[in-house]
Amino acid sequence: MGEGLSYLFVAAIDLGTTFSGVAFSSRDSFIKDPTDVWIKTWHGAIVTYKTPTVILFDQNEEFASFGYEAEDRYTDLLLDGLAENWSLFKRFKMSLYEQQTVLDSLELVADNGKKMPAIKVFSASIKYLSEQLIKEIIKQVCYTTEKDVKWVITVPAIWSQPAKSFIRKAAIMAGIESEMLTIALEPEAAAICLKHLPLEKKKLGEVGDNYRTFSPGSSYIIVDSGGGTIDITTHEVLEDGSVKELFQSSGGDWGGTKVNDRIMQFFEDVLGSLTMSELRQNHQLDILELERNIETAKRSLSTHRRKMTITIPAEILDQYKKIHHADLSSVKSATLRDGRTIEFMFSSGKLRMDHDTSCSFFEESINSICDHLRNMFPMSTGQDIDTIIMVGGFANCSILIRTILIEFPDKHVLVPEEAEWSVLKGAVIFGHDPWLIKQRRSRYTYGAKCKKLFKEGEHDAKKKVEENGKVFCQDLFSKHVEIGELITVGEYQTNKKYRVSHESMAKIQLYASRNPDPKYVTDEGCFKIGELEICSPELEVGSKTRVQLSFSHTEIEARLSHRKSGTSSALYLDTNF
Repeated sequence: MGEGLSYLFVAAIDLGTTFSGVAFSSRDSFIKDPTDVWIKTWHGAIVTYKTPTVILFDQNEEFASFGYEAEDRYTDLLLDGLAENWSLFKRFKMSLYEQQTVLDSLELVADNGKKMPAIKVFSASIKYLSEQLIKEIIKQVCYTTEKDVKWVITVPAIWSQPAKSFIRKAAIMAGIESEMLTIALEPEAAAICLKHLPLEKKKLGEVGDNYRTFSPGSSYIIVDSGGGTIDITTHEVLEDGSVKELFQSSGGDWGGTKVNDRIMQFFEDVLGSLTMSELRQNHQLDILELERNIETAKRSLSTHRRKMTITIPAEILDQYKKIHHADLSSVKSATLRDGRTIEFMFSSGKLRMDHDTSCSFFEESINSICDHLRNMFPMSTGQDIDTIIMVGGFANCSILIRTILIEFPDKHVLVPEEAEWSVLKGAVIFGHDPWLIKQRRSRYTYGAKCKKLFKEGEHDAKKKVEENGKVFCQDLFSKHVEIGELITVGEYQTNKKYRVSHESMAKIQLYASRNPDPKYVTDEGCFKIGELEICSPELEVGSKTRVQLSFSHTEIEARLSHRKSGTSSALYLDTNF
C-alpha cells in the first residue's frame, strides 16, 4: 500500500462519473492541519473545483484533451465539420460498475461509435490528471521527484475487486509506481474528511450532534451520492476513535445522471424517434448543448415551487418542424413511454414545466435510495444508527435532501458544508493517515480454485481427474474469507498451502460468491475475479507455496512464501510485481 515509504506530498485523484477533481497536501501541512488541502480549480464557463469527466482522442487515437478543454475542442471540431474521426468519451467510469471478471478485453464506445480499449481511456485520463497535480506541486515548491509523491485514487466501495485492480493497472500505465499508489474507497474517504472538519463546517444542526455522531459507540450511515453510483457504508466508532464497518458496503446505479437520463428520455418521447435519430447522426453539437442545458436546469431546481426551464437549441426546433411539419411551440403535452401524460409549454426557445412535473424526473433515483436505506435500518437492530450523512455532488440536490428528511423523520440527516469535495479532501487525508478504518466487512465469500486427492462419497465423481497416477478432485473452492465476515485492516486472514503445477510459474485463481460456503468454483453464483501469478526459478512442480490473503484493505493483497528460500513476496490481484 506504500504507507511505510518516505514521501513529501499526498496527491489524490477523484475520477468521477460526471466530474473529476485533483488535490494534494504536503506532509508538513497535514501535521499542522489535516484539512489544509489544495484543490485545483478548473476554468470553464465558470471557475469550479471539478472538471467534466470527458476525454477526447484524435484521428490517430492519441490523447488530445480532457475536461472543459475536451468539450470546447470537440465543439469547435463539430462546428468546423472536422470531428468525424475524433473520439469523445463521457461517463465512462460507469463501464466498471457491476463488472465481476477480469476487464482486460473491455472496450468503450465513443460518441462517434468508434471503439477503444477501456484501459487506454482510463490510463490517459489518470495520466492527464496526475500531470496537472505534478505541475501544481512543482509550481508551489519548485522541485520534486516521483518518489516524493504518494498517490491516492478513489473508487466506489461497491465496485468489485477486478474493477479496483483495473484502476491500479490503468494508473501504472499512466506512469504511477505501484508501491506509491493507494486505492481509497469513496464513502470511507468522505467519512475521514468529515471527522476532521472544524465544527462550523459540518452543518450538523443542533449543538452536540457532532459529538454524538463521532463519539465512541455511536454509529452512522454515509451515503455518497455521486453522478453514477450511490455508495453506502455504515460505521461504528470504536473507543480509540477509529471505526469498524457494520455491514458490507452497498448501493446502486441511482446517481444524479439517472435524472439527466429521464429528462433526455422525456425529450425523445416529445420529439419522436425520427427527430432524435437525425439529431444524433447529423447534429451532435446540438445534442451536446441540450445535455448541458439539462444539467444546468437540473442543478437549479430547488424545493421552492418554481418551474424548471430548459433552453432548446434552435436546430432542434428546426429539425422537429422539418420532420413533423409543425412548430414545437404548438405541443402542450405528451404521453410518455411509462404511460404518464405530462403538460408543458414552449416559449421563446425554452421549455417550461411545473415544479411537480420537474420533480417526477428525480423520483426513480430518490425512491431507490430511500428504499435501500429503509431496508438497511431493520438490519441495524441493536446498533442504534440514528444518523445519515449525505456527501457527494448529488447531496447538493435539495429535492433529495428534503425527501430523506421526510422519509426518515427520526434520523439526524447531516450534509457537510463541503459535501461535494469531501471525498477528494478525505482521500488526501487518507493518504497521510489510512488507519481510521480499523475493520471492514467482506462483500463476498472469497476463495482459491484448487484440487485435492479424490475421496469417494465426499467429492463429485464428475470432478474426478487423474494426474501422474493419482486421482484428484478438481475445481474445489478453498475458502479464505466468508461474506459479511468482520476483518481487521492490516491483518492477513488466512494461511494456506497450494501445490505448484507448472515449472517456474504458478497461478492462483481467485473466485468469489455470495454463498457463504460454496464447495466448487463452478457452483451457481461463483465467479472468477482474477489471478495471482507467481514467477520464480525457485518453484518446483509438486512443491507447495504458502499463501496468505488479506481482504481488509481496499484491494485484495497476497503474501506468498517460498519454502525453498524462505523469502516472501507481495502481490495484488491479477498483477505480478
